[in-house]
Amino acid sequence: MLALTRVAEGAFINLALAEVLPSVPDQRDRRLAAEIAYGVTTYKSTLDWLIEQVAGRSVAKLDKPLPDILRIGFYQLFYLDRVPQAAAVHTTVELVKKSKKRALAPFVNGVLRGALRKKNSLTWPEREQDEVAFLSLRYAHPEWLVKRWLKRFGAQVAEALLAANNRPAPVSLRVNTLKITREGLLAALAGEGVAAAESGITSEGVLLQTGGQLTGLDAYRQGWCQIQGESAMLVSRALDPQPGERVLDACSAPGGKTTHLAQLMQNKGEIVALDIYPHRLALVENNCRRLGVAIVRTALRDARESPGTQIGQFDRILLDVPCSGFGVIRRKPDLKWRRQEAELAELATLQRTMLRATATVLRPDGSIIYSTCTNEPEETEDVVASFLAEHPAFRAEDIRPYLPEPWRESAGSAGVHLYPHLHGVDGFFICRLTMNKK
Repeated sequence: MLALTRVAEGAFINLALAEVLPSVPDQRDRRLAAEIAYGVTTYKSTLDWLIEQVAGRSVAKLDKPLPDILRIGFYQLFYLDRVPQAAAVHTTVELVKKSKKRALAPFVNGVLRGALRKKNSLTWPEREQDEVAFLSLRYAHPEWLVKRWLKRFGAQVAEALLAANNRPAPVSLRVNTLKITREGLLAALAGEGVAAAESGITSEGVLLQTGGQLTGLDAYRQGWCQIQGESAMLVSRALDPQPGERVLDACSAPGGKTTHLAQLMQNKGEIVALDIYPHRLALVENNCRRLGVAIVRTALRDARESPGTQIGQFDRILLDVPCSGFGVIRRKPDLKWRRQEAELAELATLQRTMLRATATVLRPDGSIIYSTCTNEPEETEDVVASFLAEHPAFRAEDIRPYLPEPWRESAGSAGVHLYPHLHGVDGFFICRLTMNKK
């Protein structure tokens, strides 16, 4: 409940849970709390529809904290088979009794018992009559996004993507080869009771098969690993930085890709890591210390502004731009409720500005990786096409040599789109831009 309150106040669900779960002593209770919090956030619109069908009143008109309390109860009744229905009703009513709206406990009890009676007789939208409404409710995505993906992908692919967004994302680690081998990390994790296996996507990837508080592991504290998605690992791989080079990470925080670049460079050379917030640069610096990275220099600077001669020229640039984040909905389901379609054009303008600015400090024959954790055209190939039209000295380079063999056929002339429903990883776009020698 506390995590959902944090989300309502503006926090992302993963960060909210990281804040509140350590205070829950029992590991099974932590897992159930996390599952319910993610489930309520994922299925928020569908839960609200179900509540309104049963209660006969708008969720928006209910006093706080009743909406979240009812969502918790309805999620358990409609989506969690392992919680007995009587227990779900009882614990939800108890939540009301502990709130400032304790007098409404009989109302909540009545709504939940009504849900049990009507559970199998509710009338859902028919797909044949309104496919957008049907898919939006079944997979709990905003109608504007469903409509957009139906138009772009067609019904079969759009539904596969919607379904993939609701499945739990695998947890992966990047072994820090500056300190340990992948085999050594797997052995260390096994010694701490954590089951893990090698990733088949990158040579430094490790997939966890058991959960828990990863930052509490000795392997994490020793700097032997970094929590990082497999798509994000491929971004640094695609830049292919070499030892001794000078690299710019234009949007570096919290430092996952920054430290990966340093690892690929064998801790030789220099990486200038930019961000516009001091507290986020502190995250980069903390990660560097923990991982033993010595070649990163942080700088408080806006990537929309050309770094100019005061920072110098770079062999390679990583530009992992701010974006809509629709490729990581399964990790941050609250994103789909926060974003509006009009924001895509605003983000694209920001991304084009950043790409233009950072390109000015690339050395001849240098390379830029432009990447996003989204697959929307406005933020991906359209940005690249606009940039190439304005900068004839650049070309989009073949990305296939940097991809796993089975995925190379997914690449196009402007880069590669990775999708959770096709590749099993976070949705990403990766494009490699190279400046021709003068």
